[in-house]
Amino acid sequence: MKKVILSLLSIFTVLFFISCGSKPAPEETEPEAPVLEDVAEDSEAVDDITSLQEKIENARKEAIAAGAEEKAPKQLQDVDNLYASLNGSVSEEDAETIIARYNLLTDYIKAKDAKDEIDENGFASYAQNNYDKGVESLAFVEESFASSSELNSDVFDKAKDSYSNFNTVLTIAYKKLAKEERSAAYEAKKTADSVKAGVAQKERYNAAAEDFKTGDSLYSMQSPKKALEKYRTSKNEFNALYEEVSVKRAAAQAAIDEAKRRVAESAEYAEVADEKAPITEPVEGIEEEDAVLLEADDYENPEEAEADISETIEDEFEEDEIVDEEIAEDGEEE
Repeated sequence: MKKVILSLLSIFTVLFFISCGSKPAPEETEPEAPVLEDVAEDSEAVDDITSLQEKIENARKEAIAAGAEEKAPKQLQDVDNLYASLNGSVSEEDAETIIARYNLLTDYIKAKDAKDEIDENGFASYAQNNYDKGVESLAFVEESFASSSELNSDVFDKAKDSYSNFNTVLTIAYKKLAKEERSAAYEAKKTADSVKAGVAQKERYNAAAEDFKTGDSLYSMQSPKKALEKYRTSKNEFNALYEEVSVKRAAAQAAIDEAKRRVAESAEYAEVADEKAPITEPVEGIEEEDAVLLEADDYENPEEAEADISETIEDEFEEDEIVDEEIAEDGEEE
């Protein structure tokens, strides 16, 4: 009996190890990649904030360039404080508000500078209606700054309107002055041409002509103030050339006249000498009457040295084309 039991135990043991050896190995599973949706969203948010901050910084730089630190320090500090209070968390709405405030300072300072330039030069009468509107809008902005209440939305439009009107006055004034200076420069060129300055002082003459042409380019590009400066430089140089060349030509002409006088006197003496003691044989040092003493020379044509400049310039921006909204609505003439 014991043998039977031992035999059965041995069989069960063998079967147990066989079953263990044939058990399949566990399947290997690849690790899943971590979910990056939240990371991507955070990255986009950071990029958005950085972009908004750059726009704000650019608007601030423009205000600084306009002179905000010297001309509107309190207002600049107020906007800087508002920006700093956000602690780096900038929404699109916040950015629009701050950018608008910096732009307001830029427009305000430009308007003040334009008004100062108009007042210093007495330009208001060139476009009185625009000037008066600019003064009114500028006063509204300054009153808003002085007030302790929150800035009215109209103040932003008033600042732009003020600068626009003052800029119109300056444009009209400088265009008229530039055209007058151009006419004067053209007359100066004509006087310089009358003494052949293009031949006598070629480099300086060409430089003056180039300034004139640059003035025309600037005028066509709606930069009348810079054009005015170029016309003035050209006019002054042409006038200077005329004066200098005229003096030299007068001196040269005097020398020529003196030489002619001496030649005439010599001719008279020669006639008397011929009568008293005529020369019948060639004498060394005395040329024959038909002798060629100088080789023929082709001189530069003075007319070809003159700069080709039109007497008038086309104007695509006439004064009567500048009509502000108030005149257009009321039908009044400025």
